[in-house]
Amino acid sequence: MSDFLSLGIDGRLERALQGLGLERPTEVQRRAIPILLQKKDVTMQSETGTGKTLAYLLPIFHLLLEAKTESPKMHWPNALIVCPTQELTVQVARQASLLAKAASVGIQSLALLGGTHFSHQKEALKVHPQIIVGTPGRLADLTNMHFIDLSSLAFFVLDEADRLFSKEYRESVEFLLSKAPRTCVHVMASATIPERILRNAEPWIPTPSVLELGSEGVLSEAIEHWVFYAEHRKKIDMLRKVIGAVQPQRCLIFASETYRVQRIAERLVSSGLQCASIVSRMEKQSRSSVIERFRQGSLSFLVTTDLAARGLDIPDISHIISLDLPEEINAYVHRAGRTGRAGKRGISILIADRIELERASKTALKFGFVFRTKRLDHGYVVEPTVEAFFEHVENSERR
Repeated sequence: MSDFLSLGIDGRLERALQGLGLERPTEVQRRAIPILLQKKDVTMQSETGTGKTLAYLLPIFHLLLEAKTESPKMHWPNALIVCPTQELTVQVARQASLLAKAASVGIQSLALLGGTHFSHQKEALKVHPQIIVGTPGRLADLTNMHFIDLSSLAFFVLDEADRLFSKEYRESVEFLLSKAPRTCVHVMASATIPERILRNAEPWIPTPSVLELGSEGVLSEAIEHWVFYAEHRKKIDMLRKVIGAVQPQRCLIFASETYRVQRIAERLVSSGLQCASIVSRMEKQSRSSVIERFRQGSLSFLVTTDLAARGLDIPDISHIISLDLPEEINAYVHRAGRTGRAGKRGISILIADRIELERASKTALKFGFVFRTKRLDHGYVVEPTVEAFFEHVENSERR
């Protein structure tokens, strides 16, 4: 018997997964799917790239197929998947459509994004999609305008739940939760779900099965973590030198401040590199166009912020470079997790000043990986001992 079949999912879904080249469930899928098939609430915390999306999509599909057999004329939507970014929304909707096509089942999904005219989305909703994926503000607006009725929901998913309960989205998310039946199955998924997020969700999700998976080897084995030292004002110069030495095939570059993103991209373009940038305030079409060019390979470098990059799932990113260590310790995990996906290997590089180096060791300790100390020597990457690395840092600081 297939490993997926042993979890209890419909045979059509199992055959679809085989056709998509997926034969064995990941650990988060192995643990979450049986609980969700019993229609119980689940909170799943698992490393980026471990298959959380399928961990909730497969039970949704299975139970929709089961319900269709019993009652062909179902109310809609049956599943609502809330995502913090447009990119993640599109990615999840795409995966749902791909699964439906591969399984040859008539389950319709629809992505609803801000920036699209309401009349267009009202027209799109006439197909009565069983699965709706969307960003919080737009879903709240459409629900408030009675274009969507959540009273028949069987599944309510909060993908990247830690972001969804942030100040930016919390009001819209809580409004949507209040409009959904208390009896529907609630799912919260993210690489990091702090205790405060569980407390915020408690009024609607009081007693979920909490799956806190330990390291599955993605951060510690599939991804190498390198750290270079540079003074803050010299970081962009160091970035250019590191790129020249490493020659990444496809590289995602992070900076915490929006104003630095454009400056970094301009400096890299002036160096002759195929580079562009995205920030959260960009128009949807412009962001989508840049991301698609990066996905297809016409751009080798993409510079962004943590806000803009949540949910980016682009295959074959060989390198992540962080121009700073984010204040929010979990953000580094989300950055690094953009590489080393689907069984492949990747490298996450941090360019840190003295203060960030001290915090970097705490980040590595918390998440169970090691930063390998690196230096550039005549255009080549070398790996000094930790003692020699910090001696160089001390000498540089004194100068």
